[in-house]
Amino acid sequence: MNMTLSPAALCAAIQIPDVASVSPRPFDGAPRQEPFTTNVHHHDAIEQVLYFYRLRQDMIRARTKLILQGQASLRRIFDGDKEQAASAWSDAMKDGAHQLRGMLSPYIAALEVLDKQQSEYEKHLVKSVKTLPIYTWAKGVKGFGDLSLACIIGEASGYGKETGEFYSVGDFKSVSALWKRMGLAVLNGHRQGAPGKGATAEDWIVEGYSKTRRSVMWNVGNSLILSMGKFRPVFGEEIRSNPEYTELQCVFAERARYEAERLPHKCGTAIKESKAGKDSYTLHAANRAKRYTEKRLLRMLYAEWRACMG
Repeated sequence: MNMTLSPAALCAAIQIPDVASVSPRPFDGAPRQEPFTTNVHHHDAIEQVLYFYRLRQDMIRARTKLILQGQASLRRIFDGDKEQAASAWSDAMKDGAHQLRGMLSPYIAALEVLDKQQSEYEKHLVKSVKTLPIYTWAKGVKGFGDLSLACIIGEASGYGKETGEFYSVGDFKSVSALWKRMGLAVLNGHRQGAPGKGATAEDWIVEGYSKTRRSVMWNVGNSLILSMGKFRPVFGEEIRSNPEYTELQCVFAERARYEAERLPHKCGTAIKESKAGKDSYTLHAANRAKRYTEKRLLRMLYAEWRACMG
């Protein structure tokens, strides 16, 4: 009997299970119950976002494992050289006539199935997130896509480990707690996820750091800031006077200039003029400004959630 279902048929066959069966990883911090609680009427839609988000993440994890396995098979050809294997993989993926394409065909075929299934899950994710009141605000934020909103909700929603009570974006006790959930906090003077040399297991528990959640925000930040390419303002221009820049691009550019004063180039110059006539900062300054912009988005989202999701 043929048990193969198309991605669309599989999604159509999915029934949202009971709350207890889909509760997420334990929450590292108690969600705030007062004075704000997300309206219970929104829970079903958020649970669907959470459910399809997890299915999407399953596809991403499976995809990553396949790619790593494919590259591992190539290392046998290149005497264990990881860089050569990765380069050959990339070339073979782009070129259907590549000499290694046949060897990698099982992996490529499997990736195509996973990609198609992931796309189906993402359609359901976006469909669910569009039913939430917060979507009206989010679609007005340039660079903040439907899928980005769904991913943040998916990572910042669930059931409290101790209480079992439902929580989502606006239910955290403060925006700082939401920043910590998404890997953007500052803890004892260091950025979350970098406790320093000699950190103990207990230190890492206190960090409450998840590479996956931090990756979500990194990608969201790229979308917000780099929606016009590798975004940099014109060297020396008044940032707010340029109507083509989005609000969050202005936030990034202003913060980057501030960070550049603190983290100048090796020659001592804070901001150089690039060959394209744009601002040029150190990578460290740019990354700190990007992180600041991601936190600003979460602050905006947190405030809007409490304004419309109660």
